[in-house]
Amino acid sequence: MSDVKMLFDKAEEIESGSNAFPDIEKLEQEFNESGESDWTIPEAFLCLLLEAAFSDGTIAPEEREEIAALVKRSRTMKRLSPQQMAAVNQTVNERMGERNEGLREACLTLPADMRLSVYAHCVDIVLADRQLREGEETFLKQIEEYMHLEPEMVKAIRAVMLIKNRY
Repeated sequence: MSDVKMLFDKAEEIESGSNAFPDIEKLEQEFNESGESDWTIPEAFLCLLLEAAFSDGTIAPEEREEIAALVKRSRTMKRLSPQQMAAVNQTVNERMGERNEGLREACLTLPADMRLSVYAHCVDIVLADRQLREGEETFLKQIEEYMHLEPEMVKAIRAVMLIKNRY
């Protein structure tokens, strides 16, 4: 047997030993909230990254660099041409300027299985300048709520990102 085959076998064994049924109440809540949205996933993703960077009122060079690097390696973003990326950025800026619920809309547009990773990116951006300011903390709490993230997962992500950004 190849190593790859054995990896899949192990994954199947692990999954079969756990509760294979998702939380129906959580699925129903996400279904009801997602509804119709004029946000695309790249727009929602970029919105959260930019809002994370600007959540303390200014963007540090480290935060700008982190966003640029993330956009280049993210599967969601790297397939966009420079023109498409500029259009996404423009759309995000317009919506955030016009809509009181823009951040909430962006959070709910993200697929449920993408929300934890986007949250981790936001924490990473917020901590890139090695400071956690009040506005940044408020922003993180807000998106945790909007994305319906589990408190234990939030705590784990924050711990890892605090260690990552320490060194």
